[in-house]
Amino acid sequence: MKKPASLRRYLEEAVPHLQANPDRLTVFIESGRLVAAGGPSLSFRYEYTLVLTVLDYAGDLDTLAVPLLAWLRTCQPDIALNPSLREKALRFHAELLNHDTADVEIQVDLSETVAVKESTEPGGRRRLDVRHVPEPYHPAPYATGDYALYLGEQIGAEWHVAEEIR
Repeated sequence: MKKPASLRRYLEEAVPHLQANPDRLTVFIESGRLVAAGGPSLSFRYEYTLVLTVLDYAGDLDTLAVPLLAWLRTCQPDIALNPSLREKALRFHAELLNHDTADVEIQVDLSETVAVKESTEPGGRRRLDVRHVPEPYHPAPYATGDYALYLGEQIGAEWHVAEEIR
């Protein structure tokens, strides 16, 4: 699976709290399943819930939410484009630790398509090639570029992405 590491890198670069404290971001997968394509090949899709936990977070939740949504626009665009997914694919809860900090958990339903192509090598041995199929790339105005997220007059998060996120 490629998306968990991609999202982790993206958030660590965009959110100041995570730039300074990357160890306060945990990423794990729960409720995963493999869905066979059902065709003549062994192609399949991973479907899983990615859980991001930011420990001792003292920032505004917007500084996590906006970069996350920007990443999703490129790497899982169906969440933004499909009304039924929009309503349920992102969830969060927070444990308030004191007046200034909280542990924030965000759950994101993700999927990844894996194409498996069969061929025959010289000599007759059967070969299976695996390729992760990228999402159809629809550059959204917020997914790539040079952005600063302002909360009032202060910068809450920044990202500088010059090329496609994968």
